[in-house]
Amino acid sequence: MEVKDVGLAAVMIVSSIILTDRWLSRFGDSDPVIIMSAMLLAGSLAAMILMLDMRLRKMEETIDSKERSLRISIKGVEENLDKRMEEIAQSTSHSIGEFSKRIYR
Repeated sequence: MEVKDVGLAAVMIVSSIILTDRWLSRFGDSDPVIIMSAMLLAGSLAAMILMLDMRLRKMEETIDSKERSLRISIKGVEENLDKRMEEIAQSTSHSIGEFSKRIYR
């Protein structure tokens, strides 16, 4: 969680308090219960958004690490296949050479 995220959550809560107080004061006395409810609503919304952001970052890190390990595995398989293909090519070349020697005798 970054400082700017916490700052924005605080601004969200303060603005909901001010908005609710000003809005209710137009109709007469403002009720503190309503103002506290608006503050809790804005706070819980801000917390939910921050938690969602943290989960998304964690999922992104997990996907990146799995992608990295998959790349390493694929690279290992590729190197192994290259070695085996080289061995097969040399074996085939050797067999063709032996076969051509037998034909010329």
